Amino acid sequence: MRLRSALALAALLFPAFLHAQVVQTAGAQPDGSLPPEASGGITLEEAIALALRTSPEVARAELAEEGRGLAISGARTERLPSVSFSAQPSQSYGLSFDQTTGQLVSQTVESFNTGLSANVQIYDGGRTRALVRQAEFDRAAAEASGERTRQTVAADVADRFLQLLLDRQLVEIQTEQLEAARQQLDRAQRLVAAGARPESDLPAARATVAERVAALAEATASIARDQVRLLDRLGLGPLAEVTFVGPTLEELEAAGLLDLAAPEVAALVEAALDSRQDLRAQEIAVDAAVAGEALARTASRPNVSAFGQIGTGYSSLASRLTNPDAEPTLLPVTLSDGSPVLLGGVPFVVPQQPDFEFETTPFFSQLGDNRSGSLGISVTVPIFDRFAARRQRQEARLQSENARVELDALRRSVSAEIGLAAVEIAGAEARLDAANARVEAAQAAVDAEEARYSLGVTTPYDLADARGRLAEALAARAQSAYTLVFRRALLRLATGDEITDLIP
Repeated sequence: MRLRSALALAALLFPAFLHAQVVQTAGAQPDGSLPPEASGGITLEEAIALALRTSPEVARAELAEEGRGLAISGARTERLPSVSFSAQPSQSYGLSFDQTTGQLVSQTVESFNTGLSANVQIYDGGRTRALVRQAEFDRAAAEASGERTRQTVAADVADRFLQLLLDRQLVEIQTEQLEAARQQLDRAQRLVAAGARPESDLPAARATVAERVAALAEATASIARDQVRLLDRLGLGPLAEVTFVGPTLEELEAAGLLDLAAPEVAALVEAALDSRQDLRAQEIAVDAAVAGEALARTASRPNVSAFGQIGTGYSSLASRLTNPDAEPTLLPVTLSDGSPVLLGGVPFVVPQQPDFEFETTPFFSQLGDNRSGSLGISVTVPIFDRFAARRQRQEARLQSENARVELDALRRSVSAEIGLAAVEIAGAEARLDAANARVEAAQAAVDAEEARYSLGVTTPYDLADARGRLAEALAARAQSAYTLVFRRALLRLATGDEITDLIP
């Protein structure tokens, strides 16, 4: 009875499994270490939460979501003006033209020009709006894909966790068979000592014990392999001292999950088409492709922007007068003999240019005097772009059609996946029924062989063969039970269902 109840061992694990998809980070530390409450053993829910924290696939999905969010921010900034500041100090040698003074000089000239410019987009044909819309669709698709990735990781952890528990059950079966073989060896030794059985029975009994020891060793090695695979999925080292725990056998026996009604495929397909995250991601991808078509159409529309600029400059050639009140020099006009020329009895004189003095205009004075600015509007109308805009529209249309084809293919794949899962469940149920009948027949054969052995009408080889068939039948029944429970859980996952309680 204990072994029969253990056949449902995986069943109670899946409510926690699906619950962990909702509470994704429960039981895991930010650094990926074990949670404090896991000191007494890690449950499936805690294992899934830890895997979701440390999984590279989930990390990549989260980075993709973050990148799509940045793309939205970048698209929205297209509406903002662009402002830039420039400063250009320089020193030139030789013959050069100074723009500030308008002189052509041959000397060392120091200059400094600075300015502030701005550009504001007034109309871009709807390009920015289309960019933002497409980026928002891309982020929504990334979020849906990330959620499906988390479900896939959770399913993989559950598969490895269940395999570990199944192999533990197989170890228990082999342990029971080894104990039965040893009891049979003790029994044979007593019968041989009493003269009721021949001495030749002992080698056969010892060989049976050796076979059971080898089978137990192989089953134990399988547990070690399962442990390493599960630890690797959780991001822990293979030498981590971790114990994985599941529900009690009494809880499993009361669950009755091996007798659930057959799934209604049509209803499950309809539910999957409404709730599958990968389907939602592809539907959003179609919307993003449509937004891409709108973006491509903006390439042939006019573009209007306003711009403005202010600036100033300094040059070492710029100078200013320091003695504006200087008096001109009066030069008298004389004859060849040196006598002055008289005009109206007064000596005639010619005024000469005053001896003006100059200095370089101070830096800040030049910056204030040399200010300049401009405002304007730029209108760009595409006339002929070598059909680039048309090619963009055609490529966007093809991408949109391809996204719709992918969506249709995914819907078909989901329907086929659910139908196949239902077939697998039916097959697992049939195999479990056959395994139950096989166990009953094998147990009856062992009982009959033991009775015949006690009467001395059979050989230890026949009894060992009957026990071997019983061990195989028990293992097959356990495998069938675990397979059935996992197939049912995978069917629920295939529909995108996140119901946390699978117990009726």
